[in-house]
Amino acid sequence: MPGIGIISNPHSKLNKRSPAEASRLKALIGQKGVFTSTQDLEHLDATISAYRDTAISILAIVGGDGTISQTIGRIIRIYGSRPLPHIAVLRGGTMNVIASHLGVKGQPAEILLRLIQTVEQGYPLSLTTVTTMKIGEVYGFLYADQSSTSILKEFYRKKNGRIGASLLTMRLIHSFLSGSPLIKKIIQSQKLKAHFRPEGHFESSVLGCFAGTISKMPLGLPMLAQANSKPGHFQATMITCKAEKLLWYLPLIMLQQKEGPSIGKHSVYCQSAFLQYEGSVDYTVDGEIYHSPQGLIEIEAGPKISFVRL
Repeated sequence: MPGIGIISNPHSKLNKRSPAEASRLKALIGQKGVFTSTQDLEHLDATISAYRDTAISILAIVGGDGTISQTIGRIIRIYGSRPLPHIAVLRGGTMNVIASHLGVKGQPAEILLRLIQTVEQGYPLSLTTVTTMKIGEVYGFLYADQSSTSILKEFYRKKNGRIGASLLTMRLIHSFLSGSPLIKKIIQSQKLKAHFRPEGHFESSVLGCFAGTISKMPLGLPMLAQANSKPGHFQATMITCKAEKLLWYLPLIMLQQKEGPSIGKHSVYCQSAFLQYEGSVDYTVDGEIYHSPQGLIEIEAGPKISFVRL
């Protein structure tokens, strides 16, 4: 039986809401694998190193999108040239976008039980390979900046799941229609110069840029519907319409799925992107927020991760 190692983030929404969940997972895995609730980043690194040096071939993660991408980034660095383990996503976060992309449903204990049964009965693992993106020193699967990051900050002020995200969406629509200060504070344009490899150049004022290797996004918005269509590449989409027209253009922005310029946006498929904004910019990678004081962001396709479909 392949070794199963579980990493649980005690600070995830699920573990905070239901502290007994970790005990259930630990009891469920028993002698069939190893369970570790990592207390900080140093402990996380030590756990990954220990899993690397033992017979752990499936590494399961309990936590949200930020926990998954942060753990995978540290796995990539710690494993170095060694083969990476298969990754199993057990959910446990607020939005669980990566799990939704993989089609993983249920509570962590249910998902872990399916994994254990699959392994014990000798069934072949159903695997999906997804290319990572490297943004600076961070690895992830979804990148967004500017207006979308401002919306995420507003969501994080209360952070109450999908219901809260839906309520925020309604507030934004109301603000757009009424012209209240909220929409003007959040939706702003900035000039962007971008270079893409293998080829491509873009220069325009934008409301923000999305990039990703997975097609699912929070609330199911199809901003990157073709993100995983080219192995070793990611899709980048720049929103080019005026702020006051965004609500009216949004359906067309989401429905049009072609490369190059189209109404309200410009999309490319690339292996790397060099983004230079005229001023400082906030951006997010899988829900974690970062800041670039010079407005400079470099994105490149990273290693491929083999996910277990459960």
